[in-house]
Amino acid sequence: MSRRVLVVATLLISGVAGSTFGSIAGLPAANARTAGVVIGKAHGGYTPEPTGRRTITILAVGSDARPGQNPLRSRADSIHVIFLQPRKGQAVIVGIPRDSWVSIPGLGTNKINAAMGSGGPARLVGTIERNFGARIDYWAVTTFWGITRMVNQVGGLQVRIPFEMHDPYSGSNFHRGLKRLHGSQVLSFARDRHSVAGGDFGRQENGGRVFESALVQFQKEYRRDPSRLLTWMAAGVRNVDTELSVDQLVRLAFTASHLRPARIRNVVLPGGTGSIGGLSVVTLSMSAARAIFSDAKTDGALRPGNVPRSPTGTG
Repeated sequence: MSRRVLVVATLLISGVAGSTFGSIAGLPAANARTAGVVIGKAHGGYTPEPTGRRTITILAVGSDARPGQNPLRSRADSIHVIFLQPRKGQAVIVGIPRDSWVSIPGLGTNKINAAMGSGGPARLVGTIERNFGARIDYWAVTTFWGITRMVNQVGGLQVRIPFEMHDPYSGSNFHRGLKRLHGSQVLSFARDRHSVAGGDFGRQENGGRVFESALVQFQKEYRRDPSRLLTWMAAGVRNVDTELSVDQLVRLAFTASHLRPARIRNVVLPGGTGSIGGLSVVTLSMSAARAIFSDAKTDGALRPGNVPRSPTGTG
């Protein structure tokens, strides 16, 4: 996400299923400071019906926290909103550049990544709802160390590298093609903004690619060997802290696991870059952004006229 992406969405299936399994089995749970993923409810949450008509909206955030810091009170370094439509098995992943200049409740106008650091996930939820008009059902916050552990515990993640990536800042050093990446390599892929066209916009697009890769891999492994479900669940047991009930977790995991990869749309809000008060910021096209959110929340899909151009030219 600039220093890391929101890969919680990436490993949503393993995290949710793992925390459920841990709750049932009585295994020790992680806490907010040590967890790889913290999952919470917005507005009391919503227990999804896996074959229901209602679109489920999840805010997935990569925290900039370092070891010893509270991930829920650190800057949001990567932000995605995921719209899941259970009945149709489809989803839209919307990346929001972290430097987007927006109105933040109780803080005035600032970069969107300041919302969580100043007011936790609740303020970031409120910021997104105020600016883009979509009601959030759940939020999920991930950390550097937790995602590294979880990816390694499932044996790595197969990611299709869309172009050459060589960046000493993020540590990315990849040739184009399908590669199996371990945890730290997944982070390097997701946080590279120097060798990626579109900078932070392109980095957000790669964050969505990680989610797609995790979903495809989970479904392939499960079809080939159902016992792999236990491996994915175990990766989440000690890496997830959540306030959700077992019923909500089971239903949410079931919903995510039945998405059809071919029906997932990965986009980034369009805009440009500029300077405000000496700060380097992203100025979003708010009319286009609101149209994307309005469309996606209807049925987890986008009409052709609302699909923005890929920032890397590879979407």
